[in-house]
Amino acid sequence: MKRKNREFLRYIMLFLLFSIGLWQTLSGNSSFGSGLMGSAIFVFIAITFKQRKIRQMEAHGMNPYDERAWFIAGRAAYFTYLTFALGSAFTVLIGSIWGPQILVNPYNFLGICLSILVLLYICFYYYFNYKL
Repeated sequence: MKRKNREFLRYIMLFLLFSIGLWQTLSGNSSFGSGLMGSAIFVFIAITFKQRKIRQMEAHGMNPYDERAWFIAGRAAYFTYLTFALGSAFTVLIGSIWGPQILVNPYNFLGICLSILVLLYICFYYYFNYKL
């Protein structure tokens, strides 16, 4: 898939995310809708900055996709997976021993798990970027 096709699909997905957020806001669920619209806008801005940085690096003759970046990203992904898997196993073990004290919506819990996973990946990426 070419870069133009990837960018086009990325913008389509962001438009869909924004339009679902707008629909949710208009139908009365303003907190969820505004969250979706805000996240779509934030991702659009982040992608724009990233593409601008890549184009500047290519204009200076640098390779933005060097082997070191792939190595660091792979290492960060591995340690994120390892930390998250062990933490999840420990949480399930502790939760099964003491039992649930409160009811938890599984969709909210899944969102919390995904946000923790992304945060762990970012932390490990910057850690290995600093260390290596």
